[in-house]
Amino acid sequence: MGKMGKKMGSLLDLLVRVKTHKALDRAVRENKDYQYTLKRQDKAFDRLDNAELSKEQGAIVDKAISTANDCDAAYGAAAYRLGLQDEIRLASEVKEFE
Repeated sequence: MGKMGKKMGSLLDLLVRVKTHKALDRAVRENKDYQYTLKRQDKAFDRLDNAELSKEQGAIVDKAISTANDCDAAYGAAAYRLGLQDEIRLASEVKEFE
């Protein structure tokens, strides 16, 4: 990857970090599907808290949930980065036709 490619990659990484932490937070606050899912998650965690799991069982469940969350976050960031790359490529191609 050339110098320009590395700079573009760094810029994309920065945009992904900013968008996934600020703009996304704003967007999901207003998204009904997300809010519904969040309420379902809260209920599930309430049930888990009341399940009276042993310390070892709780640690296993916590690790599984944390790993799933990490995976979902990485997937979302990769999807956003890919979409942003597609948008940049499309804008570049449209500019060629002007």
